[in-house]
Amino acid sequence: MSDHSPYPNFNILSVDVSEQILSLLPIPTLIRASSVCKSWHSIISTPSFSCLTRSLQNRHPWFFLFGLHNTNSKNNQSFAFDPVSNSWFQLPATQESPGGCFIGANGYFFTTTPRFSYCKILKMFWRVTAPLKFSRINPLVGVFYDDESCNSSSGFEADVPKFIVVGGVRFIGGLVDIEDRLAVEIYDPNLDSWELCPPLPADFPSGNSSQNLSSALFKGRFYVFGIYSCFISSFDLKNHVWSEVQTLRPPGVIFSFLIACQDMLVLAGMCNAPHGPSFNLWKIDQNSMEFSEIAIMPHNFLYGLVDSEEDDKFASLKCVGLGNLIYVFNEEYHKKYPACVCEISSESGKCSWRRVPQLPLPVNKFHKVISFCSMVSLHDILNHEEEEIGPVLAMSD
Repeated sequence: MSDHSPYPNFNILSVDVSEQILSLLPIPTLIRASSVCKSWHSIISTPSFSCLTRSLQNRHPWFFLFGLHNTNSKNNQSFAFDPVSNSWFQLPATQESPGGCFIGANGYFFTTTPRFSYCKILKMFWRVTAPLKFSRINPLVGVFYDDESCNSSSGFEADVPKFIVVGGVRFIGGLVDIEDRLAVEIYDPNLDSWELCPPLPADFPSGNSSQNLSSALFKGRFYVFGIYSCFISSFDLKNHVWSEVQTLRPPGVIFSFLIACQDMLVLAGMCNAPHGPSFNLWKIDQNSMEFSEIAIMPHNFLYGLVDSEEDDKFASLKCVGLGNLIYVFNEEYHKKYPACVCEISSESGKCSWRRVPQLPLPVNKFHKVISFCSMVSLHDILNHEEEEIGPVLAMSD
């Protein structure tokens, strides 16, 4: 690594100006740039520079896809998509988790049985917590911060978050207990303890799991939405009470997902429209639960995600989002998990769709796919073990 920039004109710029220019680069390019010369490395490695890049990353969260193999964990694969560079990166293999029921949410991995454990996506150091009061599989899990930090769209809080666990399925004597409405549990990492809170309202059937529910953290509330039932209720993270259950079903909806995007809630779902199948987005008023359509996925994009010969070809479509991006993808193997993304403009609210490039080959066949969006901090990557993350990003562009 040389002492000076390889570009002579760059050396005459002030540090402030250099920071502003470098901050416009996507993270993979910054990883490479930090190895070019000592002056760039010094700028890029400072915490203040990481803060400078956050505004760009807040608008463009990464899409993470983790595939779990049914017989051999060595065939598990992890991928991350950076929307700024429009590139996929294959991440190092995940370490063995200390438990089962693998879940991902907003920058964290979790296991819920036999013990609850968690780790950050780019750290992979598992922490085992005090046991849940009610051990369960396939619950909804949310990551939130106290007070003003409860809004999940902020993304880069320095404090340790709390976790909320809702619903799921409990086993008793090897059998599924579908009668017990499991209490909500909230984990405080400072006390290493769980607080019991009221369960999901009775309108939601007992035994509801993340296979039938979607969730969104928005303005201090944890929203739970029935993917097929269209029931919706929200849990107040401060007062620990549930709102009245309502039905949120735009005309023709077959199934849909609730997503927190920037300053609004968005419903994304598959419809039987008069002109044929469509995938639509609606803006939701959090107070009245009224909806208004904001986008329809282009027809060729929709059919590019599925096999047109299948009768239930749209059933395997899933949707996640954060910031101003909503990703729609097919969790089936036959087309190597294709995806597209919709960007909602912060200024105009206009929605624009584009295809996501194919995953880096080879791609294994998975029995379960875990997907979520997360803000990615340059500081986290640079401070991670260099042999694991940094070179992977730097070499894959």
